[in-house]
Amino acid sequence: MLKLALTVLAGLCTTLLYAAPSIEKKEEKLDRKGTPVLVTRHTVNLGNGNINYHTVTNPNDNKPIQQEWGDFRFGIEYWRNPNTPGSWSPVNFLAAIGKDGKTLLDRKVAEKIDTVENGQMEMAVFTFRPENSVLDVRIAQFKDRPDWLFVKVAYPGQLYEVWASPVHGYGKPELESQYALKEGAGEKPCGKPDWILTKTTGGNGVMNFNRYAYKEFGTFIVFEKESLRQLRIHGDDIKFELKPESDSFSFAISYFKDRKPEEVRPEFFNVTVPEVESFLKSINWNPVPDGKTFSELADETRKNISILKGDGGHVADYEKKVKELETNFAEAPSFEILGALRKLNAEIIKKNLENL
Repeated sequence: MLKLALTVLAGLCTTLLYAAPSIEKKEEKLDRKGTPVLVTRHTVNLGNGNINYHTVTNPNDNKPIQQEWGDFRFGIEYWRNPNTPGSWSPVNFLAAIGKDGKTLLDRKVAEKIDTVENGQMEMAVFTFRPENSVLDVRIAQFKDRPDWLFVKVAYPGQLYEVWASPVHGYGKPELESQYALKEGAGEKPCGKPDWILTKTTGGNGVMNFNRYAYKEFGTFIVFEKESLRQLRIHGDDIKFELKPESDSFSFAISYFKDRKPEEVRPEFFNVTVPEVESFLKSINWNPVPDGKTFSELADETRKNISILKGDGGHVADYEKKVKELETNFAEAPSFEILGALRKLNAEIIKKNLENL
């Protein structure tokens, strides 16, 4: 029995250590001054952080409601220094603007949220339909690049701007931000909230930090400039205005900490930016499921079924299900089938733990 317990626990530890991306959904019905609302919180666990998608809707027609601050959130939690604001926004990290000048992600709730794991890549896919066409947001992290997050926004024929928002100064009104651009005058202080930098950028990286405090850490962004008309920085928002013919835009974000900006800056612009830009361009945003990953997971699932069988558990349905999934995957590989196998394996592991 002890050997069985150790075997099961070892398998569980492996599953947790290499946890696949997952989605947690919580719903809460509230009453706002006599009006019912539905609060929905999605947490997408991806790589070494998570994406927070939060909506408030009318439960009768599912239309978004934005009456209070925070009713809509699309934020991320990655690399945050404890007890400091220096990272990317956990509330409004990403915004997409249509050619009518209005924000897109908050017009309607996401039709679908999926996660994909393929080799080194873990990816979250958000599908919106603001009007009559699909707005696609993909956020990916690679296991061999845990310090970077890669983003692609696509909305054919209707995408005007994409915004990314770091946070470096809240909590202390005297704190401001500083941006460094590779070309031109180099470093540009952000200053007052209404200060705007508008220029056509010859480079494709922005380094951001707080020059009055928290100077030892900040954020990086590397972007593909082929789709870009101009870069604007307004407050803490980095706004990418796209060329009229651009249907999509992609960029990568990261951070630095416990280093002086003047030391980081040359390395970032001269070494990191070209390398990350090259990798960004090489990403296959529509990957095909990896057959090796599926095969290894099927083998692991069968081992866990054997453990359950040895402990007297009923396994016929599980064995049948694995065969069905293998047949379906062989005919038409899909991430949905891979996800179903992963879910089945987790269910069997849970059964084994209950039998300890």
